[in-house]
Amino acid sequence: MTTRRTCEIEPFRYQATPQPDAGSGASANQINEQSLEDYLNRFKEAVCADIDSIIAECCGGGGDGGAETFLELTDTPASYAGAGGQFVKVKASVDGLEFVAGGAGADVDGITLNYSTSEQATNRTWIGGATIYQKTINFGALPNTTLKEVAHGITGLSRVVKVMGMSYDGTSWINIPFVHRTTATSQVQLIIDATNVRIWTGSNRTTFTDTYVTIWYLK
Repeated sequence: MTTRRTCEIEPFRYQATPQPDAGSGASANQINEQSLEDYLNRFKEAVCADIDSIIAECCGGGGDGGAETFLELTDTPASYAGAGGQFVKVKASVDGLEFVAGGAGADVDGITLNYSTSEQATNRTWIGGATIYQKTINFGALPNTTLKEVAHGITGLSRVVKVMGMSYDGTSWINIPFVHRTTATSQVQLIIDATNVRIWTGSNRTTFTDTYVTIWYLK
């Protein structure tokens, strides 16, 4: 480590009977004041020099030599080439950052993941670290006052985290499940089991021919 100049400055000592320069005519107080001023100037210069030295040692020179862009950091990729549209991710080795591709396998809070009738890993995890998957089921038309089942095709389903459905009759969309504010028979019930998406209707809902159910789940 560089020797600090601040530590090399002799402390200021007040002189009770200083010796003025011949012919100066300066009083003792004037001599002491001048000595103190000289001392403070030397101390200021030493402090500034030490600050510059410390910055150079710990930060690569601060604004004159430190990293000013993401790529200049020592634990990041060296180039943006080929990484357009990708995300920054902590490495599995937990010792730096890397770029990873977006798309079906790299959802960020459910924003970038496209809906698909094929199973997708969301890149999100459940309590304990299990991967959450997503799949959308084309259920078709709702039934007429009965139960209808459509196989979801998920192998090894162990837990449903969330389920959401929408149905359309050419004029209006309704949430699935659907709760009517006054009429129980107008309601639509939705259940997911190990094999099927199961929907009951309390009235004829066959005009709702366009129905999709999205499931978020563990395996």
